[in-house]
Amino acid sequence: MALDLRPLQPTDAAASAELTRTAFLCHIAPDWQPEARERFLSETTAATLQADIEGACFAAGLFQGLQLVGFVLLPRPNFVRMLFIHPDHMQQGLGRQLWEAARSHLEAIHPTVATVELNASPFARGFYGRLGFAPLSKEYAHKGGRVTRMACWLPARQHGAEL
Repeated sequence: MALDLRPLQPTDAAASAELTRTAFLCHIAPDWQPEARERFLSETTAATLQADIEGACFAAGLFQGLQLVGFVLLPRPNFVRMLFIHPDHMQQGLGRQLWEAARSHLEAIHPTVATVELNASPFARGFYGRLGFAPLSKEYAHKGGRVTRMACWLPARQHGAEL
């Protein structure tokens, strides 16, 4: 079945929260302290994600029929807060598709934004590197989780300087 890329709506918050929980527990939580896991899960409920989607600079999901299989959320033009793919749908280019949609939006609507940052878990660091994000820091503890601050310089593409 083909996937449909569309803007996330506040009504997609429950599905976004469930996908986040599933992917987080499967791939990211094992590297985090128990209190950090609980904090993250309490900050990514349907209610909090509904508010985040409503106020987002960009929020889009990939749907297989009615099922959300991946989403990206940027609360502001220079920061990726979340990019999650359901574990059953990984390694299919969906994360890249979501990032490219976000990047195209930024380039069209926010052309003065040159750099986009994010906090990458150890699990996701290689993935973000393949998308053109480079580390700005060593891995460090952030609220009990392990992350690396990374950034993507958007003009790199037009200058032929992408990583």
